[in-house]
Amino acid sequence: MFTKSLTVAVAVATLAITAVPVAAQKSKDNVRVAFFQPVRVIDGIFDPRPEGGLLSRVVFDHLIGFDPTTRKLVPLLAESWKQATPTTLEFKLRKDVKFHDGSEFDADDVVYTIGMAIDPKVNFRFKGSRFGWIKSVEKIDKYTVRIHSKGVNSAGLARLTTQPPIFPSDYHKQFEVKSDFGKKPIGTGPFKVKTLNPAKGQVVLERNENYKHGGSAKPAAQVKNVTISVIPDKQTQVANILTGNVDMIYAVGNDLAKDLSSQPNFEIAVTPSVAFSYVQFDVLDRSKIGVFKDKRVREALLRAIDRKGLVKALQPTLVHNDPLQQAMCHPWHTACDSSVAPVSFDPAMAKKLLAEAGYANGFKVEITSWGPSIPIAEAIAGQWRKVGIQASVDALPIIGFIKKRAQGKIQANVTLWDNGVAQPDVDTTAGFFFLAGSRDMYGDKALADAVIAGRRELDLEKRKAIYRKAFDRVTTERYAMPVVPLPAIVIHDKNLDVQRNHKNPKGFEFNRIRWK
Repeated sequence: MFTKSLTVAVAVATLAITAVPVAAQKSKDNVRVAFFQPVRVIDGIFDPRPEGGLLSRVVFDHLIGFDPTTRKLVPLLAESWKQATPTTLEFKLRKDVKFHDGSEFDADDVVYTIGMAIDPKVNFRFKGSRFGWIKSVEKIDKYTVRIHSKGVNSAGLARLTTQPPIFPSDYHKQFEVKSDFGKKPIGTGPFKVKTLNPAKGQVVLERNENYKHGGSAKPAAQVKNVTISVIPDKQTQVANILTGNVDMIYAVGNDLAKDLSSQPNFEIAVTPSVAFSYVQFDVLDRSKIGVFKDKRVREALLRAIDRKGLVKALQPTLVHNDPLQQAMCHPWHTACDSSVAPVSFDPAMAKKLLAEAGYANGFKVEITSWGPSIPIAEAIAGQWRKVGIQASVDALPIIGFIKKRAQGKIQANVTLWDNGVAQPDVDTTAGFFFLAGSRDMYGDKALADAVIAGRRELDLEKRKAIYRKAFDRVTTERYAMPVVPLPAIVIHDKNLDVQRNHKNPKGFEFNRIRWK
């Protein structure tokens, strides 16, 4: 946590050296944004990191868009589509789109990109989860393609709103190492890449003046340029925005936002998102802690959590009165459904259940967490200690968290989920939590079966019934529980209009920013 005095002191020191008038940036129609991690490539396939995704989304386009307001699939590179057979999707492509280098977009680019993504010789992270459902792709004519799935897949269309970004086939073929394309990327999106410095990770985006096809899912860029610099340290980011060296920072904690709320030159934007924190237990007992095999213990620890209290203590006032999330899926997502509420906050009942399970004197448990979830994990550890549990927190970077999870060493975790960066269909959530693998903490075949059944069912109401049963089972078995929502907090110059008609968990999209 930063104190206001520390932040301002650092800002004054920075100002003496590097202050740049914001008015100059407004006159240039340029917005300066701080990233935490250097950008080496811009490529939605080979760089799946969230910050890379912010760039990939505006440099490239997908076949289909998703309107976050109407919650409907809308045309993007494909002007129309149909379910030709239960396992075949047919797309009619736009005839008026060009890549940033002026080359024409057509079916060859779609067939090449998808073919490359599913090629067994081409390897990248998340290949199976993102493209494993596709059997083949074929060109019917210059502006018609068909995608054949390995089986009926009701989430196929929704998946195509986020993957793959469509690449220019003739240009991409020139790269023997396919990931090198991302160093000199060319797409059809609302921004072009003007410069990319892989050594420093810095990027300058330039508005694509020919962008006309994005519609409600992806509006055209509203500023001429976006300049991205890498500032890994949050304190230094704050100093830079206070002194006018950057125009926007994000992933800001609530405490810091409150500390800075009196500053006159910028605004704090709080945007509800689909991201939420949750707690879950090692029901499979891979960590050998033993206690979480007992449903009474799981329920006891869930009843010891004061979710309302956590929201008021840790989240902005804007979300204090929002209803608590009921299931382990966000209700905004297509086909997310549930009918069973989580257990209520009841410390007395928690102690009673622990005694019944033979743990009247409690036990030791380590909560593993990372990033924005760490303060929530620490607060939950404090609430568990009030009912006799000796709880501690192992706060890790995300890579360390993933490694520990893969090793089966997590006893309980408090972390976050955003449905794969706000993908529109609940299939992503169900697959993430329920399918066999290191992320599956329950080993419940009924849940894994529900994922497959949901994918095979094309009728929306029937799909919702399948998922309702699965998410209700998670609740009734006390496997896990959503804890608090994670709204996006962005600090920006007061002269910027950071539009919020989207569901990006970062709280902004580059093509939805403009100077007032």
